[in-house]
Amino acid sequence: MQAARKEFEEQGVNVVIVSFAEPERLRHYQRVHAWPFTLLADPRREAYSHFGFKLLAWRRVFSWPAMRVYAHLLWRGRKIERYGRDDYFQSGGNLLIDGEGRLHFAHHSRDPADRPKVSQLLEEVRKARSQERS
Repeated sequence: MQAARKEFEEQGVNVVIVSFAEPERLRHYQRVHAWPFTLLADPRREAYSHFGFKLLAWRRVFSWPAMRVYAHLLWRGRKIERYGRDDYFQSGGNLLIDGEGRLHFAHHSRDPADRPKVSQLLEEVRKARSQERS
């Protein structure tokens, strides 16, 4: 996502990351990663619930695709970070919501490694823009 930041900005898209972490832990996370996106805390998981992000079964959290991603990150030098009592079973995903609050795209991850490609997200942005003009 960081590599495509300029493309999203050119499309007028603000990338917002919503986490269920407490705000203090989220501040620490942002200091460690320095993401160039807005981070919001949703510790009561109201947004997660509203948009249908449920808990994953253990076999999804520890699936082969997820383990491959984690192994690749470790191989590339990423260190295992412990942030306390994270809920590894909380599903995530990607949403595209316009300025009027309309949902244009939703991807509910089947496991922690399941995310749409950036190219797909940009295509969904273009579709939403064309619908707004119609």
